[in-house]
Amino acid sequence: MTLASPSALYAALFSAALLSTPAQAQNFLNADPKVPPAEMRVGAPPNGVTEVAAPSPTPAPAPAQVNVTVNDPPGRYAPLREGKKDTGCMITLEASRKALLAPACRDQGLVVFDPVNWQLERGRLGLTARKGHKAWFDRQSDGTWLRDPKDGKTLILRLI
Repeated sequence: MTLASPSALYAALFSAALLSTPAQAQNFLNADPKVPPAEMRVGAPPNGVTEVAAPSPTPAPAPAQVNVTVNDPPGRYAPLREGKKDTGCMITLEASRKALLAPACRDQGLVVFDPVNWQLERGRLGLTARKGHKAWFDRQSDGTWLRDPKDGKTLILRLI
């Protein structure tokens, strides 16, 4: 058998390796390269099959349900620093558990953190940064969320 190029040899060997039996591989290698095998011809059914059934349409998967309760925190929040000083930023927590920092934010700490997801775990709000680390917030009696003081500078999230 003579092949035109190394890439054609590679394709033939690769295809032969994918065939299930040595006899099929040998038939493939001995076949005329200008004539496709019967099982690859347009309109030909696979080996041993006399009729090909049309694939049944599969129903589209239902959208994932997001269970959000009244106590969950989706919404827009104003991040506040120590002394309830407004940062001029906004963090949106979506019902799909996605977190978004407004592009106009100029608070360098928030810009570096760049929250992408949120979660509630044992009554605590967790914000996940783009790089994967988390900041945890505890709900306060006034409805705000206070960042755990062990995590660094004071940060409060106030629902807008």
